[in-house]
Amino acid sequence: MRLPVIFLLLASSLSAIADNYDLNKPFGFCTVSSRTDASSTYAVTGGGIYDYSQYEAFNGTKIILKSNGQDMKGTIQNAIKQNDVVILDGSDGEFIVSENIGFERGNKTILGINNARICTQWYLTDEDKTLLDNATDDRYTPVVTGVKNMSTSDKGGVLNSQTIKEQAEYITRKTLYEKYGNENYRKAGIFSLNKENVIIRNITFIGPGAVDVGGNDLVSASGAKHCWIDHCVFQDGMDGNFDITNESDFNTVSWCIFRYTDRSYVHQNTNLVGSSDSSTGDAGKLNTTYAFNWWAPGCNQRMPMARFGKIHMLNNYYSCGSASLCMNPRKSSEFLIEGNYFASNVKNCYKANDNPVAVTWADDNVIANTSVTKPTSFGTTVTVPYTYTVAPANAVSDAVQNDAGATLPWGDGGGEETGTKGSIYWAMSNNTNAVVSDAVAADFESTTVTNGGNLVLRTNGTYNNIRFSLYQAQSIQTEAADDNVVNFSLTTKSGYKFKASSVELYACKVATNNGTIDVAWKDAGGTTSLWQAVSPNRNNAEKGYFSYYTKDISASSTATEGTCSLIINIYNVGAMSESQLQKKDLGLAQILIKGTVTDSTTGISTPVTISTSQDVTYYNIKGQRVAHPTRGLYIVRAAGDTKGKKVFIK
Repeated sequence: MRLPVIFLLLASSLSAIADNYDLNKPFGFCTVSSRTDASSTYAVTGGGIYDYSQYEAFNGTKIILKSNGQDMKGTIQNAIKQNDVVILDGSDGEFIVSENIGFERGNKTILGINNARICTQWYLTDEDKTLLDNATDDRYTPVVTGVKNMSTSDKGGVLNSQTIKEQAEYITRKTLYEKYGNENYRKAGIFSLNKENVIIRNITFIGPGAVDVGGNDLVSASGAKHCWIDHCVFQDGMDGNFDITNESDFNTVSWCIFRYTDRSYVHQNTNLVGSSDSSTGDAGKLNTTYAFNWWAPGCNQRMPMARFGKIHMLNNYYSCGSASLCMNPRKSSEFLIEGNYFASNVKNCYKANDNPVAVTWADDNVIANTSVTKPTSFGTTVTVPYTYTVAPANAVSDAVQNDAGATLPWGDGGGEETGTKGSIYWAMSNNTNAVVSDAVAADFESTTVTNGGNLVLRTNGTYNNIRFSLYQAQSIQTEAADDNVVNFSLTTKSGYKFKASSVELYACKVATNNGTIDVAWKDAGGTTSLWQAVSPNRNNAEKGYFSYYTKDISASSTATEGTCSLIINIYNVGAMSESQLQKKDLGLAQILIKGTVTDSTTGISTPVTISTSQDVTYYNIKGQRVAHPTRGLYIVRAAGDTKGKKVFIK
């Protein structure tokens, strides 16, 4: 058996790894049914498909959901109950859920497209954190002020007839109960997996912030078997980001990001495998593969901490410099640790305690911090019952940072709404002119799309979830010319400079075998040719129907105050006669320019989001589009608005 996901031996660059891995097939422990027998294979099918490109041809029960801006816990739960495949489409904003969503049956696939984000309705506020910092426990001498200074082992109390063992948790829950009048917030999680054969891919999970209240995990696997969790982001879980416990077995977690932000308070303990030393039913179970995951800044412990299971740590990346402990083999566990990369800021990489059975620490692991003592193996050599090849650890950092998380491309399982990362993003629709939200209006004077005199924007459409615009030539021209140009331009206001880092676009031929494009970037430094005389594929295109073009221009672009332009020259579309020109079109889709805007006065770089207008849109104070007005400052724009309205919700 050869696993297609991992087979490079000699690659040392990001492109070599990413281009040759098959990111659309499960691998690791989820594909077997024994911790030792390679012949005991298991077909992980989920609900019947792996990625979004298979959706239209899939004959099982299926549904695509979009956010309605309200609590969608019941809607999502019913969709999972009634369908084999559930697509979460983030194009209308983030999905909000009030509490954990359970699975009544297994054999399910859940895929995210269009930057699908599921967020907990309740989240920890700055006011909450201030209350916890000022909380006092005067039951003992000396009096202790501040939850972070309190015991996490004893000195608990009784709250609402519940005995709480630890002082920190007791005072935290007491303080928040006095504010909210209930403890419903402890249910703030997203998925509880307890079934078999489930695939979850390309979704960002946003939690309420880590806080020690004995609450729900962001996602939990309890009794879950043969599940593949892939290309997801887990951020700010209340208890854990993704814990695997209670006799779960044969699961794979791949290409995921685990992190915490300033929303979290304490207890940034991200991945637990095996809930306690006394869970004897876990013996021989909890076999788990972690491959190509990224434990990012904010993570403090449990990356993972595991009991009982056989844990394969393959080509993971750690950049969590403030962590108190990363990998932690514990009671009766076995760890096989290969090709992992610990960044130079990570000091507490590994500790084995409480009687693990065996650890095999391979020589190909890299700890960049030379002051850290390299761990050693002990016990019988740990092996796993599936075939794989370890990628070079020195290539892992770039590969994981580029491809982990909800990054599956359009047509292959969805795509991220990249504007949330500080990009300029033209999503083709009935209005091709971009709209600037008030949140970034201080940076940009305008963003426009103009057509040359020989081109007409004929119509718009959607294919494979890609929105596109069709451009038609009014006369046959076989060579590039100024009147064949579509010009995507943006103009900063005085005192602001924009520097592009990369350009992406999709292009397709419609009813023609011809069609050629030249693409160039123009800024204060001059004009840079990006692609010259390229012809999009008509059939068997790499993205299903569209050819995909992407280029890093960070080295050639110039920070510009004023106007920058992406210039696309469309020509040689061809026609048998002038009367048939209406049948000859070239489509453009998802024009995307990544970069940064810098305030020349302060030197501060700020992210921006520029996209086509919707009927009603909301933006947070960072300029990022969200589904609905959550607490805090936000901007609402109705159709036809020119400025928007600022509202503060308590």
